[in-house]
Amino acid sequence: MTWNQFLSIAQATTESYETIEYALPDSAEGLLLLMVSFAALITLVARTSLRDTRFLRRGWRVVLLIPRLIVLLLIAGIVLNPSRRTQTSRTEPSRVGVLIDTSLSMAYPAASEPLESDDEGQPAKVTAAQETTRLQKVRETLVESELLSRLSATHAVSVYTFDSTLAGPHAVVMDGDVRFADSATPADDGTVNAPAESDQKNEWNQILVAQGGETRLAEALHELTGQMAGRTLSGIVVVSDGQSNAGLDVSVARQRMERSEARVITVGTGSPKPQSNIWVAGVQVPADVHRGDPFDVTVIVQSNGAGSPTGRVELYEQSAGSDGSDRKKVAEQPFAIADDGLPVPLKFSRQLNVPGDYEYVARAVLSGPDTSELTEEDNQRQCAVEVTDRKIKVLVISSGPMREYRFVRNILFRHTGIDSDVWLQTITDDNTAMVSQEATEVLTEFPDTAAALSKYNVIVAFDPDWSRLTADQQGTLNRWIQRDAGGLIVVAGELHTPLLAEKADEMRDVSVLYPVVLNRLLSELRLSQGADESWPVDLTPEGRASEFLRIVDATGNTSTDLWDTFDGIYRSYPVRSARDGAVVLATYSNPRARTQSGAPPFLAMQFYGAGRTFFLGSAETWRLRAISPEGHQRFWTSLIREAGQGSRQRGNPRGLLLLDRTTASPGQPVTIEARLYDPRMEALQADSVPMSIVDSEGRPVSVPDRLRSNAQRTGRYSAVFRPLRPGNYRVSVPIPESSDVLQSMIEVTLSSLESESSEQNVDLLTALVRDTGGSYLPLSECPQRLPALLPDRSELVVVDEQLITLWDRAWLMYLLIGLLGLEWALRRVVRLS
Repeated sequence: MTWNQFLSIAQATTESYETIEYALPDSAEGLLLLMVSFAALITLVARTSLRDTRFLRRGWRVVLLIPRLIVLLLIAGIVLNPSRRTQTSRTEPSRVGVLIDTSLSMAYPAASEPLESDDEGQPAKVTAAQETTRLQKVRETLVESELLSRLSATHAVSVYTFDSTLAGPHAVVMDGDVRFADSATPADDGTVNAPAESDQKNEWNQILVAQGGETRLAEALHELTGQMAGRTLSGIVVVSDGQSNAGLDVSVARQRMERSEARVITVGTGSPKPQSNIWVAGVQVPADVHRGDPFDVTVIVQSNGAGSPTGRVELYEQSAGSDGSDRKKVAEQPFAIADDGLPVPLKFSRQLNVPGDYEYVARAVLSGPDTSELTEEDNQRQCAVEVTDRKIKVLVISSGPMREYRFVRNILFRHTGIDSDVWLQTITDDNTAMVSQEATEVLTEFPDTAAALSKYNVIVAFDPDWSRLTADQQGTLNRWIQRDAGGLIVVAGELHTPLLAEKADEMRDVSVLYPVVLNRLLSELRLSQGADESWPVDLTPEGRASEFLRIVDATGNTSTDLWDTFDGIYRSYPVRSARDGAVVLATYSNPRARTQSGAPPFLAMQFYGAGRTFFLGSAETWRLRAISPEGHQRFWTSLIREAGQGSRQRGNPRGLLLLDRTTASPGQPVTIEARLYDPRMEALQADSVPMSIVDSEGRPVSVPDRLRSNAQRTGRYSAVFRPLRPGNYRVSVPIPESSDVLQSMIEVTLSSLESESSEQNVDLLTALVRDTGGSYLPLSECPQRLPALLPDRSELVVVDEQLITLWDRAWLMYLLIGLLGLEWALRRVVRLS
């Protein structure tokens, strides 16, 4: 039985009855005329018959009259058209929709006042009212106070929820009985069994969970109105704090409700007073760093704009997966948020010399005379970093000994965390003994096999001549990036990049790896145009948000803002456009290089399968050394680490653990996928593999506990995880027939969109009911006033009707013929015809 069939059974009472009807005139005058006409006809027939038989005896006269009168009576019955009407009708109950907000702001306390602090700035004891969330208060008011049951005595109440989308109906309440959609089981007689009372609390707890990262109030109301519209809709009750921060405008939903002639009643929860709140909006840290390398932990603090709060951010360090027993404070910085409420980034420089997995906990603490805030649950966030002594294996390819190549080759050779090989394409087997290169190994050709290529994490190619690769080698390179998560950085040049553009179709396995579409015609390149003046490189918003583009100056200051002090480059390879899905991180600002698409990309990135590829429009980043040699070095080492992130995270050749997102909001689905191989390095064949998820407090999460196989792709296993609470979650997948375990982290945070405004928006909730006949109610007044605001709109509806003519029978025709034949025969007997 479908949920719609269940609703049909639950919401309607069916009745059937039969009646006999005649085609009588509607008016009294018409009925009188019919009776007079019939009496006159009988009189005429009787007089005619008696006159024809006046010379016969009385008995014969009566016998000859009777058949004619009977025929006349039967014809009169036909004229009256007797019919049997069978009608089935049902009583459609009055309907009410209850639309409950389940966005993250509903997890804020329902108390009218924010948390108080003692004289030392520490939070005071939390009262029971302050512990109760807005959504818990809604559940108490609607369910535990039996308000829904009271409404169900008159209406069929359907319960929906909304945040970023409309969901439901989750339950229907009618005549005091609650039927939940996910447990609506039909009995043998077609009825739907209601869950036991002991299970109802658990059902409501699962339905009413604050999890949405945004509130589309008007959009949800607009959609629900379309679903429930009809004559029996009494009204829609919207229970929310009124913080609509996405989707349609309120006026659009209100206009649709006006046309539906149903009432909108808004029930407000939460305090309408401005609520002060700060939160840690993000913690940025590299996924992994090499032992001894400096790195930054960036903590972003934000407030809802109520006042100008000040405080400090405390940074703690602990081992990964720790219960906090080894947590220690390693740094502290003050912060002050301006009146505009813009986020404040705080940077902590760290350097770790012992390999291992570490976690950093950033905690924001208010200070000053006003240290009260709405909630402290969002004042803390965690992040993880892996410190490793594994070296990144890099293959450097260059068509010639250009300046950029020489600088980068030397940087990588001297770096303790990088192991580099070189293929300088001007070197051949004949002259290799006469050439010296700063590299672990000097190659004279591209690796022949996939196994030989698999030892590298990243390839850095300076204007490479890809025609030196055979078709098989080009395919191997493509698969190494797509399947094995390799990283590729290509630097455009004047000699061989135009040749690749010309032969893009012929060398498709290579050309598709570029995140930009190269121009084909040499005449379009104009490589020398404007090469007498340098032009700055402008970071896009995506580029400024990228940690790996932070460079360092001579004083040790690290920031993406240092790109604004860069004098720039003289030329950048002109490209047609960025590929679909590619991200442009920096553009070349020379106005003469602009195209119809705008400023040409100088630095672009794309995901290609499991790997990443980067494009640099010019081999002139060595000019960053004007800012500082360390800035140029940091740019290249960070770029290489970013390109090789997928390959380094893979780690184990027998498995790869992929997450569609590593940062999520509570309730947001995270797709977990594992690609596994057996000991023979063939795709693993199994129905499922075990998986474990542990939260930041070390508690195991029971669902899901296995990854299910993909029927279309052997060796791939996936599951969907919906975290319900903020924190860090560690996902572990043991590799079958191995002692190795694949691991990854998911950071679950509260959405800043929901934190920006935390007070109840009474104005919006009041505007929503205007001209709909409804009203705004505070949650506390809802039990007393709500039932009277919803009129009973139940009505009787005919669902089936049949009209059967009773005289239209064969036997009646035979009877008429028989009577007329009998009269004729009798008249023959007495010699009247």
